[in-house]
Amino acid sequence: MEEVASRYGMALFSLALDLNKVEAFQDEVKQWNEIFNENREIYEVLSSSFLSKKERKDIFVKMTPGMSQEIQNFVLIIIDNNRIHQLEDIFYAFNSFCNEEKGIKEGIIYSVVPLKKDVLNSINEKISKLEKQKVELRNVIDKSLIGGIKVVVCDHVYDDSLKFHVEEMRRNLLKGG
Repeated sequence: MEEVASRYGMALFSLALDLNKVEAFQDEVKQWNEIFNENREIYEVLSSSFLSKKERKDIFVKMTPGMSQEIQNFVLIIIDNNRIHQLEDIFYAFNSFCNEEKGIKEGIIYSVVPLKKDVLNSINEKISKLEKQKVELRNVIDKSLIGGIKVVVCDHVYDDSLKFHVEEMRRNLLKGG
């Protein structure tokens, strides 16, 4: 995790702790992060050098009427400091601090294409059972897998990718031959 994103994430986490709103902030941040990621042009507008900071902030406030005042103010500070391009990483860092506080392990699920929410939730449940602890997985695209998935949680790797199976067959053939 990048140092700047970690510092901003920790600042938001500290605010959430002080206000006793960790759960509420975490849910809201996840929701807004999804919206921003589905509409990547938001980042382009909010980081545009053709607009003044005041214009960018005004646009942001108009775009996010349902956002809590605390999180909106936090993002306005990020815009002020020209860090909007790091918002996704900042939200990810914040989420990590929240998960650590709640005893939730984090992991990455690698796939060739983005996984649908229900598939991701199903895999999340299975991995949580295997880890004997609640796990939260983040989907990362890795075209080198060819197909299937690979899940990494701490030092555990669950590899069911086509690439892994091809490598396994190759090793077995080399052993036998």
